[in-house]
Amino acid sequence: MRIGIITDETDTQLVGFGIYTLELTKNILLIDKKNEYYLIHRRKEDHEIYKMGAKEIIVPYNPRFPFSTIRNFITLPLKLRKYNLDVVHHMTGTGPFVFKQLLKGKSVEIIHEIEPILYPQNFELSVKLVFRFLLPRIVKNVDYILTACNSAKMDISRHFKVPLNKIGVVYPGTNSLFKPMDKRACKEKIRRKFGIKEDYILFVSTLEAKKNIPTLLKAYKKLKDGGCKHKLVLVGRKGYGYEKIESVMKRLKLEKDVIMTGYVPFSDLPIFYNAAAVFVFPPYEALCMPVIDAMKCGCPIIVSNGGGGPEAFGSAGIIVEVSDSEGYAKAIKEVLENKKLAGSMRRKSLKRAKDFSWKKSAKKVIDVYERLNRG
Repeated sequence: MRIGIITDETDTQLVGFGIYTLELTKNILLIDKKNEYYLIHRRKEDHEIYKMGAKEIIVPYNPRFPFSTIRNFITLPLKLRKYNLDVVHHMTGTGPFVFKQLLKGKSVEIIHEIEPILYPQNFELSVKLVFRFLLPRIVKNVDYILTACNSAKMDISRHFKVPLNKIGVVYPGTNSLFKPMDKRACKEKIRRKFGIKEDYILFVSTLEAKKNIPTLLKAYKKLKDGGCKHKLVLVGRKGYGYEKIESVMKRLKLEKDVIMTGYVPFSDLPIFYNAAAVFVFPPYEALCMPVIDAMKCGCPIIVSNGGGGPEAFGSAGIIVEVSDSEGYAKAIKEVLENKKLAGSMRRKSLKRAKDFSWKKSAKKVIDVYERLNRG
């Protein structure tokens, strides 16, 4: 079987979708030595997956709109026709399946979430237009859909009227870099490399509107007013809607207490999780990879009740209603002040993290390829 995996997300500064694409693709290539793989993306990169024996197909694009759209939905599928691929798998939501007649073979699309449809106020216009007008065609045309959790599966099925047997759930895994480390040594590394001397509450992800960071800032303000000495550390690059985050921070007068590191290389993230007092993840989100990474490091976690949080992590962490700043403040205070609770949560995090494996996820995806090819 000839299988094409579209790995465009590896061609940008690596964050959630890019890391997901790298890790899942790497494990598919490690496990499946029977089938022939083609990795399709926009430009040459030095990532490990491009040195693992798969053939590489470069389909470049001009980043200026509308040329990127033309490349994704017309140029790309036309280019792939000549390779006679049995399965084409796109990793992140809006793949080249708008015009089914342009593609040969079976198609698999990973739709991590449909938040641009459910909560359009959190997304830029171009994303909203793609999800509103193109995603319905993609969903109709693809042979199989993969998503990150059962709540996202139900959202997709309800909104697009897709049979549940056409949608599979593949949880993300975590890299072996994420593991318990000496807390004191991690704090020292962060002090030397990032200048952070104080104990801190941690958030890791792109700083954008959909991440619900203003709710976390309001919760942190309540903690500060109550005498909390911990800093709030926001690790991640700026994204769409960052201006609102900055505005709320200034309005609450938190500029001196909130530390924004900007983009942090993947290899440095484990020390942040290991040194943190607690990790808080407030968005409505299906793909909760930072939470899994935090758990793998034994960090206590507090997550929202939206998206995949309760389903994936409810037994390990504290669940808070997504917009309840008071609830987040109360939960964080409890973890910071109750060492026995924090210790118990660390143990639960480590135990629950064992259930998430890229190898397990890759095996499920390979099984989807095989079933599509047989049917």
